[in-house]
Amino acid sequence: MPILLLLVAILLALPKDAAAADTGNRSGREVVEAVCSNCHRDGVKGAPKIGDREAWIPRMKRGLHDLTLSAIRGHGGMPARGGHAELTDTEVRNAIAYMFDPEAEARAAARPAPAPAPVRGPNEATVNGIEIHFGLISAERLRAYPRESPEARMHGGVPSGSGYYHVNVTLFDATSHAQIRDAAVEVDVVQAGADTQHKTLESLRSRNAASYGEYVRLVPGTPSNFTVRIRPAGSSGATEVRFARTPD
Repeated sequence: MPILLLLVAILLALPKDAAAADTGNRSGREVVEAVCSNCHRDGVKGAPKIGDREAWIPRMKRGLHDLTLSAIRGHGGMPARGGHAELTDTEVRNAIAYMFDPEAEARAAARPAPAPAPVRGPNEATVNGIEIHFGLISAERLRAYPRESPEARMHGGVPSGSGYYHVNVTLFDATSHAQIRDAAVEVDVVQAGADTQHKTLESLRSRNAASYGEYVRLVPGTPSNFTVRIRPAGSSGATEVRFARTPD
């Protein structure tokens, strides 16, 4: 029984649809119905019957890979590739897997397809269950906002002088998508030829949205690396993620 369970596990690990996973190759069922059933349906000359696991298990002890090689080369009364030279190696493997467990392909096809991974841009990341959005905007652009707007009033007002940029980090729970409003967030900023800047980001509230931000000073056009550290409330550990930006 342990051998049987191991073999079933191996077969279930095969591609969900072998014909689709290997372009141009037929599924095990298609190959068996077209070729192998001539001998394996009725066990001609001792050929193990389709679905007869007791007959297949001793042959499978060496593993699916070795059994496939044996069928490709020919074995006993079976000619190489079952007498059909056009069969690919993958089709031979698919046929053997199908004959060992004819229901495996149907079970695999019934499994729901995995959800596609979310598309992430260079300013987004999901780490340790936290969805992180990173933003960088120049103070020059923020000065264009009305003086009484939340954007212009952050941190006591937009700093004067050149080279200032506002770092903004917005956090969401990756499962519930609820905003995370009570984390401690820090950022280290590194630019070539400049000292590392360490900033503790201030919690911001604007139009029912929550984020974390602070001003840093950068050289425009110089690639910059931002290491963001997040400590959710009640957690002793920190989640760290890096972003690369070139300020314009």
